[in-house]
Amino acid sequence: MNEHIRYNAKPPIIRGRRWLNWKTLSFLVGVFFFVTFMIVWFYVRMEVTTNNLMLLMNKTGKTLPADLRDDYGDQVVLYPELVQAVAAKTGESESYVRDHYKGIRYEVNKEGRYFPNPYTRKAFMVPTTLIKQNEIGVKIRRFGKPLPTPKTVATEPDERGPVAEVLVPGRHDVNLLAYEVQRFPAVQIPPGHVGVVTLLSGEKPAQGNTYTVDPGEKGVQRESLEPGLYYINPYLQKIFIVDIRSQKYDMIGNDAIHFPSSDSFTITIEGTIEWAIRRDQVADVTVAYGTYGDANQILDKIILPNVRSIARIQGSKLKAREFISGKTRTAFQQKLLEQLKEKCLKQGIDIRAALVRDIKPPVEIAQLISKREQADQEIDRSTNQMQEAQAEARLVEQEELQAQNAAIGEARRDVVTMTKKAEQEKSVAITAANRALEVARLRLEAAEKEATAIRSRGEAEAKIVLLNYEARAKPLKEAVDAFGDGTAYAQHFFLQKVAPSINSILSNTEGPFADIFKDFQSIDSTPRKPMAAAVETDDTTEVKQ
Repeated sequence: MNEHIRYNAKPPIIRGRRWLNWKTLSFLVGVFFFVTFMIVWFYVRMEVTTNNLMLLMNKTGKTLPADLRDDYGDQVVLYPELVQAVAAKTGESESYVRDHYKGIRYEVNKEGRYFPNPYTRKAFMVPTTLIKQNEIGVKIRRFGKPLPTPKTVATEPDERGPVAEVLVPGRHDVNLLAYEVQRFPAVQIPPGHVGVVTLLSGEKPAQGNTYTVDPGEKGVQRESLEPGLYYINPYLQKIFIVDIRSQKYDMIGNDAIHFPSSDSFTITIEGTIEWAIRRDQVADVTVAYGTYGDANQILDKIILPNVRSIARIQGSKLKAREFISGKTRTAFQQKLLEQLKEKCLKQGIDIRAALVRDIKPPVEIAQLISKREQADQEIDRSTNQMQEAQAEARLVEQEELQAQNAAIGEARRDVVTMTKKAEQEKSVAITAANRALEVARLRLEAAEKEATAIRSRGEAEAKIVLLNYEARAKPLKEAVDAFGDGTAYAQHFFLQKVAPSINSILSNTEGPFADIFKDFQSIDSTPRKPMAAAVETDDTTEVKQ
């Protein structure tokens, strides 16, 4: 019995060991990895293709603090400013807050292969935002603080509402869980038009009670947009397209102008007015009169009231019959155009032409006025005929006077001719006499100048001779002055000339030759160096040089 029990107890153990062998374990591990791979590849894997985005939302994790939800809105979007606020409050890192707090991830994942954790993350596949040609996109932020009054667009990154920046044509990577994209047509301003810009959100105008404001201030801008294509955010700016081309208005039929004349008759004027809005005052006209480029409103509020006013004022100065005359009509039309231009120009409207086609007086007086005008014309014609006859009589009289004046003129011309001829001959004779006199005067002046030249030349030659003699006498005078007087110099000169020729002199102490040497001794008692040695013999003295 016990053996049977022991025998029956062992087989399960043996069978259990055979079931848990290494082959079975390898097979189970392989199956586990295969199943895991299949789940990850076919269930977890996300292939983000071109023009698509993958958005993630944290399903598990911490809850955003209540006070931050109140400050930053109910929509739990983990945008950068909120992540920074949570990290600053809790002391956690920003990457930790993004990964471990519930909410929509702000970042988008572009094309590629991703394996998000299906337990902690929820993935969404959304297309990229496509903005077509001639279209704009405005992002509406679903998170953040409510917009303060009176702002219409979100200019701060943590404000909820329309974003100021627009999406231009093309593809954009927008998180459609955090933003809503609204599409609007781009503003196309055709040629001949301008765009009046109204800024819906901006600074308060510095100057109040004005139709337009400075750039950046809330209200209608002074500067308008030129023709072209503009990508304008309709939440930030409103554009009114205004036609500034020439407009024509015909005042005929029921639109004709009626006014009373000075004699209380009703006058009807039919005409045409050509006008246009001034380019530099488009914004002011749009705001001041609320026309927004509507031609009918501009006519009703500006042009027609001025036309009626000027027509009544100017027409009341004239009588009904004066409107039939062409001159009166032209003057009236000129005044109407000038005053209409002046008044409309101040209101921003340029009147380019004002043509009066017809001026109609009342029918009951038109015929009477016409007959009166015809009678006036007959009187004028008769007056003209009388004036023509008087003119012909004056013409005959003038012809006779012209003939008489011609004869008198001929006689006077002969007298003048003879007088002129005598004056010319007299003038010729006087000219010849004057010429001879001038020639004689010139010859006299030439003779005087020649005599002066001869005298000057003689004086110059005399001066030259005198200077030559002075030049010769001056050294002689200086030599004489050097010897004291002329006698000494003469003796010196004599000796200078004679001495070289004397070799010996035989003479006694008496006689004329010896007197010469005595005279030398008497002139200068000062002992001198003997000029020669004397040798005395019996009666003869020999001097040797």
